[in-house]
Amino acid sequence: MGKGKGKGKGKGKGKKKKPTIVAIPQPVVQECPVCPELPKLIQPLDPCPESTGPHDVTRAQPNHYPALLRIPETMAVVGSENGCYDSICKLLRAGFRCAERVFVMAPWGNYVVFRFHNNSDFIYFLYDGCTCDVNRFRYLDLSCGTAGFLFFTNMHDVISYIIQSRKTRLYLENLNKIAIDQIVEEYGAVTYTQKAKCMRFS
Repeated sequence: MGKGKGKGKGKGKGKKKKPTIVAIPQPVVQECPVCPELPKLIQPLDPCPESTGPHDVTRAQPNHYPALLRIPETMAVVGSENGCYDSICKLLRAGFRCAERVFVMAPWGNYVVFRFHNNSDFIYFLYDGCTCDVNRFRYLDLSCGTAGFLFFTNMHDVISYIIQSRKTRLYLENLNKIAIDQIVEEYGAVTYTQKAKCMRFS
């Protein structure tokens, strides 16, 4: 019994263990991503088709819209109480002594008049429309276009148009009142004409 145990122990100790081979992981070489292309430089915008400054308008350009100035121009503001020819003329002359843009307030509406030097004389551009944002007229550059403006060669025509436009505005206002009265009558409400009659006889 003792010999068997001794032989078994001796045989077990005499055997050599096989060396274990450990595989060393090879580093994965990552390819360098493609470098992005350099951004293309944006070419500057072309200058205005006619000129490059806000004060060198020599003629009307109704097919081009005005551009915007980075620095606003000075604009005078005048108001006429009666709206007669002499009053508007004096106010425009006084306004153009201070600036080349004048905001004119008449009893029936507002207008903006631009003046530019054309060689030996002055030319004028009149805006007859919505003037809610008055400050935007200081930034308009008419050297790039005059679409939306009326062109005049002298101040007399400018004043005449402002006075004559009163009749046009009153006519359009009356048309609007008539149209509103016709629409309101369908719903049985009181019209502008009925209100005026009630106020007259009250």
